[in-house]
Amino acid sequence: MKKHILFILPYLNQGGTEKQALSLIEGLRDRYKISLLAPDGKGAPKFRALPILQREYTKWEINVFKGFPELIARIKEIQREQAIDLVHVHGAHELMLAVYLALKKVPILYTVHGFHGLGAKFSYQMSRWFSNWFADRVICVCEAEYNLLRELGLSEKKLHLIYNGVKEPILDSDKSLELTKKFQLDPANQIILGTAARLDEAKGLTYLLQAFAKLQGENLHLVIAGNGDLEASLKQEAQDLGISDRVIFTGYLDDLPNLMQLFDIFVLPSLQEACSLACAEAMSQGKPVVGTRVGGIAEQVSDRRTGFIVMPRDPDSLAVKLAELIADQELRDRFAKDGYSRYRQLFSSEIMLEKTAQLYDQMIAT
Repeated sequence: MKKHILFILPYLNQGGTEKQALSLIEGLRDRYKISLLAPDGKGAPKFRALPILQREYTKWEINVFKGFPELIARIKEIQREQAIDLVHVHGAHELMLAVYLALKKVPILYTVHGFHGLGAKFSYQMSRWFSNWFADRVICVCEAEYNLLRELGLSEKKLHLIYNGVKEPILDSDKSLELTKKFQLDPANQIILGTAARLDEAKGLTYLLQAFAKLQGENLHLVIAGNGDLEASLKQEAQDLGISDRVIFTGYLDDLPNLMQLFDIFVLPSLQEACSLACAEAMSQGKPVVGTRVGGIAEQVSDRRTGFIVMPRDPDSLAVKLAELIADQELRDRFAKDGYSRYRQLFSSEIMLEKTAQLYDQMIAT
């Protein structure tokens, strides 16, 4: 009988935590019996389509007094259907308390997935506290996060580094052509800079707009894929900078790979980041990357070999490196080739799945 892994998520939205959990479930469900506990959300349809046992509970941020006992009850329901061998908690350390109260002796694996915003340091401190008490092992998705949690006092014996991995995309040229028409792009005659991110402060998009405004050339276009609270203010900033005719806001897209196929350069101007899925996806398509020296970005992008690394909040430096790449097709091609090789070595889905499965097996065996 297959070992039974229970995944618990704090939400089912459309972010990186959900994308990685979905990749793990899809990639490992032939090897293990996998069940899922998660509240409903915009990203739920992709999960609900999976042929696995699933239960919902009330999102804690809506009503913790209802959601907490519900989660314990749902864990026990799933345990009665088939004994759980391991619980993998994603993104919310506090959920481990419910797991411990429901199962006690079943091993708990926790993946941090990174924190953003003003409360990020406090969230890492709380992850350290909950993990030291309740987690048997902790996955960090980048070395920067690993080192931070160790410095905060999380037992190094529990820590494991497993980079986020993505599948190499199967691209559809017809769909890419549809996107060029939809967003009035002309890849044959334009240099297209692109990014994909939530439109919030942590992604540093205001500095990307400021950098782009410094670049000369009517054939330069910037594509920003994603949605978020700052959409209106970023569009207004593009207007104020006089670049709104060359900046395209696509909104949220399910079909990101076929849009990314159109990019000449991928830009990641983040102020906070763990291991960027969008960056790994760009590397999987052989795109040169310009990113900021925060979190795990400098682990993904090898400076001057697969792209450029600049300091965050520095639109002048960002503009200089973008201009250098725009002017040098040979450099773009070299960065693209080496970036793809780096993706295959470190950030492929196959590597992530195998390392995760090895950790599952070790934890279940002990």
